[in-house]
Amino acid sequence: VTGVQTCALPILNIFANEYTKNLTFVYLISDFQNGSYKTGLLRSRWMAVLPHAQFIDISHDVRLNNITEAAFMADQIELAPEHQHIIVVQVGHTPVSVVYQNDHVLYILPNNGIIGMLGFQIQGEHAYLCRKEDEHKAAALYLNNGISQLSKAGDKMEIRYSRQANINGDIATVFCIHSDQHGNCYFNIKREQFEQFVNDRKFSIRIQYIPGVEFKNLTESIRNSQQGEAILKFSKSGYLKLQINQGNARQLFRIKDDTKIIIELQ
Repeated sequence: VTGVQTCALPILNIFANEYTKNLTFVYLISDFQNGSYKTGLLRSRWMAVLPHAQFIDISHDVRLNNITEAAFMADQIELAPEHQHIIVVQVGHTPVSVVYQNDHVLYILPNNGIIGMLGFQIQGEHAYLCRKEDEHKAAALYLNNGISQLSKAGDKMEIRYSRQANINGDIATVFCIHSDQHGNCYFNIKREQFEQFVNDRKFSIRIQYIPGVEFKNLTESIRNSQQGEAILKFSKSGYLKLQINQGNARQLFRIKDDTKIIIELQ
């Protein structure tokens, strides 16, 4: 990125300060793949700077450069407001990183548009930039209430990959944003948005390019279905989820990245 001004980050004695009275959690998400030495290097680099933090590996098996999947995983993390949280995403790497403070959570992300795919409204005044090699120092500034020393992101922050549900009149089109190892598929509409769109009207849901498959209702629990039955329900994190009782929805319906489902009001 041309013209990015990075601040001179001081060496900080962060462990003698007030924040150590509260727990700090650092969540790591990468596409390095489990078993790669890079996951150990990533962890050790952060632990050397923040040895008193609690480190949690969310996943290192994100598909290569798949920022949609990485954003979905970041949105699943349950964050207790009484603690401080740092979410570090290393997927689709860029020489300059976005540092974004959202309440009690600090996001450190590549500057490749992933920030626009997270589940909150971006406010430019909370977005900063730093060099990739200074990410851990930026986190230390945040923990010491010094994040304002970083350079404001301004129009240098990429948000081009915003992927929201497309609602046009009585039709909503949503995209597959993640499929897990069991073949369950998650789509980028949450319960609140779905209920607002449907507004107690009847609806039908079909999968793009799969004729003859239509859903007229949602199921509260997989336990309410028969073996081999396909259902749509909301996951615990609120996303619309396609799954098959003791089956693999991704394989059966040939779900790929960006496969669409169409929700149509009757």
